[in-house]
Amino acid sequence: MSKRSTVTATGLTEIIRQLDELGKQGDKLAQQASTDAARQLRDTYIVQVLSSDTGVPAAIVRKNAAVKKASDQYPAARINFSGSGIPVRDYTWRARPTRHPTRAQILVNWIGGAEKIAAGFVNPLAKGVPLSTRNQRAGRNGKVYTYRKGQLTTAMGPSLATAYLALPENEVAERATVQLNAATVQLLDQLFPE
Repeated sequence: MSKRSTVTATGLTEIIRQLDELGKQGDKLAQQASTDAARQLRDTYIVQVLSSDTGVPAAIVRKNAAVKKASDQYPAARINFSGSGIPVRDYTWRARPTRHPTRAQILVNWIGGAEKIAAGFVNPLAKGVPLSTRNQRAGRNGKVYTYRKGQLTTAMGPSLATAYLALPENEVAERATVQLNAATVQLLDQLFPE
């Protein structure tokens, strides 16, 4: 899926003409329709699909998918997805054994019924099976930098932005177009009651 996609209302030449006739008020109406459509798309499609496929609670998905309202500077509303990893404990996950008895890979449920490897490991022999990962990176000079003083921390799964990019692009665009059309028509009906 592309990193950026733009959705436009199609087949609505009459509505576009009406918005043009309204001038500034038409611009504000179009911005409001764009914002309403983005919120509806997030709440009715994106949150439900990502939550059901990955097991991440809907509240966490909604929190990590912020709707930025349309304005004069940005005439289209945007849904910004967090690039931060989501803790594995929030996903539906399982451990996949490796050759080492105290280390197992963490597989989280993913879009379309697939599984994705999370950063970290599980000790299958431990009680409670804590999800842990070491936070280290190697510098250019070969020195190893350890964060949090080498303590084990919570394992992180993929970010919501990664999950969004795994959604079928055509379906997201089609649903967004339908939402934008419906929001525009609803606002025009309120403006011009018959």
